[in-house]
Amino acid sequence: MGVGRAFDNLSLLSKIGAATVTATAAGVIVGVVAMTTMHRLNGDEAADQRQEIAVEAAAGAFGTNVEAYLGSITALRSTPGSAASITELLKTDDKAVVDALNVMQTQLKDNPSGSAAVAQAEQDWKAFKDFLAVDRSHWTKAQLAALGEEYNKVYGALHADEGLMQTAAAENGARNVAAAQSTVRRATWIIAVLLGAGVVASLLVGFRVAFQIRSAVRGVAHLAEGLADGDLTRTSGVTNRDEVGQMAGALDRAVGRLRADIISLAGNATTLDATAGRLTVVSGDVDQAASDASGQAGAVASAADQVSTNLQVVTAGAQEMGSAIRDISVSTSEASEVAVQAVQMAAQTNAIVARLGESSTEIATVVKVITSIAEQTNLLALNATIEAARAGESGKGFAVVAGEVKDLAQETAKATEDIARRVQAIQSDTGGAVTAIGEISGIIERINSIQLTIASAVEEQTATTQEMNRTLVGAASGAGEIAATIGGVSAATRRTTATVGETRAAADEMASTASQLKMVVSRFRY
Repeated sequence: MGVGRAFDNLSLLSKIGAATVTATAAGVIVGVVAMTTMHRLNGDEAADQRQEIAVEAAAGAFGTNVEAYLGSITALRSTPGSAASITELLKTDDKAVVDALNVMQTQLKDNPSGSAAVAQAEQDWKAFKDFLAVDRSHWTKAQLAALGEEYNKVYGALHADEGLMQTAAAENGARNVAAAQSTVRRATWIIAVLLGAGVVASLLVGFRVAFQIRSAVRGVAHLAEGLADGDLTRTSGVTNRDEVGQMAGALDRAVGRLRADIISLAGNATTLDATAGRLTVVSGDVDQAASDASGQAGAVASAADQVSTNLQVVTAGAQEMGSAIRDISVSTSEASEVAVQAVQMAAQTNAIVARLGESSTEIATVVKVITSIAEQTNLLALNATIEAARAGESGKGFAVVAGEVKDLAQETAKATEDIARRVQAIQSDTGGAVTAIGEISGIIERINSIQLTIASAVEEQTATTQEMNRTLVGAASGAGEIAATIGGVSAATRRTTATVGETRAAADEMASTASQLKMVVSRFRY
């Protein structure tokens, strides 16, 4: 399955090339096998011929040299004087016979009967040589007469061996011919099988390529027909990655994107239709709003003029409040001076307490002075409260401080009264008087601190008032600019009213376009 899938994913050139290569390879293999077989048959035939010639030559040499050896023996006996040369001939003939037997043994080693015939010939040759080597010069005629029968037996055995070896050679040749014929038949079958396999493989590859291409083309045609009919739900179904598969995949992706675009276009057409309706409604609302804005612009312009007048009045009031704050500042400075004097008087009172035993009258005088200072402080605090009330909201903080100063002044008065009541006790108890004077000094310091706080608050209020005056002047100027701007707004609303008519016409045209777009989209199935 994996190999088939991999083959389907090859390019068309590779697939067609695979079919061509398969057919070519089958032809090449068949040709190589045929040539190899013919070459081997030719080699075997030549070898068989060489073997047959060698065996026949060896058999002939065997018989010839046996006869030559026998002739040399006869010559040796008839001409003893040539014994030396004849002996060499005997050795040569014997060697030739042995060589012939060795050749036949080699050539017939695969033939059991031939090997047995050669072995028997070797034994018979040895027996023949032994027979000829016997010295029979002293034999009787009767012995010599019997010798002929033995000679015929030994010599006849050699002739019989020669015939057996030639027969074995003939059998060997026949066996080689049969082997060659078997090889030819086997080669014929191999070539036929290889040729058939090559043809089948070529047909399989070719048909697979053809069927795969036909299937892919049908899938693409099915998709194209659906696209022509407006059906965007189809796919080619081709999963191969060859050229046709790539084309089908690209077409699938294109149809998919077209389907997504049509879906988006359908949604946009619906949205556009709804938007056109809303735009028509909004145009009417804007027209009404522009008319209302034009009417309100006149009212705002009138209100801006009134605001400018009111700001001028507020500016005058702020200037008056600044003058009052300056008066409060002066009063606060005076109160601070009084507090300083009170501190000095407290120091003097402390000295007087040291002399309590000498002059209680002076203590009473000091009490009167303190009472007077408290009354003055109370009066100043009352004045500060009145000025703070005149300052309105901006003077609330100062009024609180003035109230605290008044309360402190009342506490100071109460303290002086307490001092008067305790004059007699001070005369009898100096330590208690010193403590009371210390409390008076602390109260005076608190008054001084409060006066400083009031002075700081007055300074901050002065700066705030000045900033408020600058702001009011800027606000008055801004009110004029507002009036001018409102005039521009009124003109803009008139232009808006004119533009709304154009917007309504555009909305109607947009609604018509949306309807046409929805009609086009309805032709597709997605």
